[in-house]
Amino acid sequence: MKILHFADVHLGMENYGKFDPETGLNSRLGDFLNSFEFLVNYAKNNNIDLVLFAGDAFKTREPTPTYQKAFASKIYELACANIPVVLLVGNHDFPGALGKAHTLEIYPTLNIKNVHMVSDEVKTLKTKHGPIQIAGLPWYTKQQLLTKDEMKLPLVKMHQKLSKALAEKVNYLSSKIDPKIPSVLLAHATVQGATFGSERSVMIGSDIIFPISNLRHSRFNYIALGHIHKHQELSKHPPIVYAGSIERIDFGEEKEDKGFVIADIDKKQGTLQARWQFIKTPSRRFLTVRVKVGANDEPNDKVATEIKKHDINNTVVKLIIEIGEEKSSKLSESKIRTALDEANFIAGIIKEVKSHERTQVKNGFSDELASLDTLGVLEKYLKSKKVGKTHQHELLKTAECLIEEVT
Repeated sequence: MKILHFADVHLGMENYGKFDPETGLNSRLGDFLNSFEFLVNYAKNNNIDLVLFAGDAFKTREPTPTYQKAFASKIYELACANIPVVLLVGNHDFPGALGKAHTLEIYPTLNIKNVHMVSDEVKTLKTKHGPIQIAGLPWYTKQQLLTKDEMKLPLVKMHQKLSKALAEKVNYLSSKIDPKIPSVLLAHATVQGATFGSERSVMIGSDIIFPISNLRHSRFNYIALGHIHKHQELSKHPPIVYAGSIERIDFGEEKEDKGFVIADIDKKQGTLQARWQFIKTPSRRFLTVRVKVGANDEPNDKVATEIKKHDINNTVVKLIIEIGEEKSSKLSESKIRTALDEANFIAGIIKEVKSHERTQVKNGFSDELASLDTLGVLEKYLKSKKVGKTHQHELLKTAECLIEEVT
């Protein structure tokens, strides 16, 4: 049985995009839909039995009708190809207030053939090659898992309670699985041992960390994860896999492959076993070009020469120029932009001006800081000020809540 597992589409992410005069939309929508279309065509042309979406369809909890239509059109295309699709709610799909519908709730309301929602339950679905059990572990907020008194506990104890609550849910779902029928746990969560991509440079004090031991000892043949944008396998028996996002978000994901997973569950030596492979999408390339201008170099010629060493065609490019103070005034931005003309988007031209006493950073952050999100920069600042770990966690937790509220 062949299953296509994907996650974290994040339609509505418009950073490093520009106005497309042909569509009137941000060009980045085209990037995300290009990768999504590749996924849909792969499913239609490779005898896929089932498609699993592990959450986060949109960037925000209140996507515009344009983005809702774009996502729905791809899901409908899969359904019309007679490929069952299972949708799970992620944190970006979750409503901002109690009583509001989440961004995917329209699908069970419309009761579209071959489109299913799964929550904290086990559903048995029919496919071309027989039945399969799908257990759901959607995104949970702390308020859903804890009592009011438990919410007042110290941070460490509260997170222990949260992890235990999630583990109990998975243990319950696992107990409902028939080992004779293929099974998958579809989850949107942060699992212990995962490596984070740049979409969230710090998670301490914010996400609920799920203990991996519960997953390893469950009855599921394959565990399909969403939430972390970096594709990775956390365990082989059973496979515990983050599909990762289908398109790059920023420069922190510059060197990460983007795509989806094909999992194949069949019977070997009398037991059901899963194997998988990662399929790359044609995601937009991101490239950082670093140029060091020497004392004897003509600055603009040196920059142009270094740029030519890279394939920047249709690429989002960030240029970092390390240059001495005495030569920095000779740099011509117009000449540099001409040299970058083949790029899809110029994310920044950053001059790191070297003086005898210290290094100054102009027109942007240092290369390291530029790859971090707001929480990542805050974490680095707190560490530099030698703030205690417990206090760091509390401050980061508060900061994330403020960012989420503003968003």
